[in-house]
Amino acid sequence: FPSHDRALLIVSHGLTWAEPTPASLSGTATIQLKNSDSPQNLGGMDIVLAPPSLIPEIRRLRMETWRTEGLAIQRKSDGEEQPVGIKIDFADGYRNLDLKALSQAAANAATARTRTSTNGTFAFSSVPPGTHALYAQYKSRYAVAYWLLEVNLSAGKTNQLNLSQTNAAEIFNRFIKKTP
Repeated sequence: FPSHDRALLIVSHGLTWAEPTPASLSGTATIQLKNSDSPQNLGGMDIVLAPPSLIPEIRRLRMETWRTEGLAIQRKSDGEEQPVGIKIDFADGYRNLDLKALSQAAANAATARTRTSTNGTFAFSSVPPGTHALYAQYKSRYAVAYWLLEVNLSAGKTNQLNLSQTNAAEIFNRFIKKTP
């Protein structure tokens, strides 16, 4: 063999297909309630990473599950309507939000899941780098919120993202009236 062929063989033999260096994502989830002086840590909240296609899917579900006439109506793929629950009274501030349908769609699409610790912190490790949809939701007697964010995770580093009322997709927050 001429010497340049041998060099080429050595170089081409040395190439291996490696998985891209994984990424990680960490942050804190807090919410500022109307009747509280400081942000609350959101412990025990499920957070999902999924393909970016989850974002239009959640938006579509959000539009299709507006509650009407005492029932929530969901359209099946064939166009038929089916009731999915009783109407939530507007007085509770939740504006016809069907969190069960949204969280089910997120769970079905999830590529990674985690739960916030009691102090609201969360972390995903060994996630493929690139663009992901992040979905999280919070519900209490005082507030309900969900997050639907596109996150771009860089390989080999810990990406930071804090969830708060400033980047929530929707948030409904009530005062608890203090009796005089």
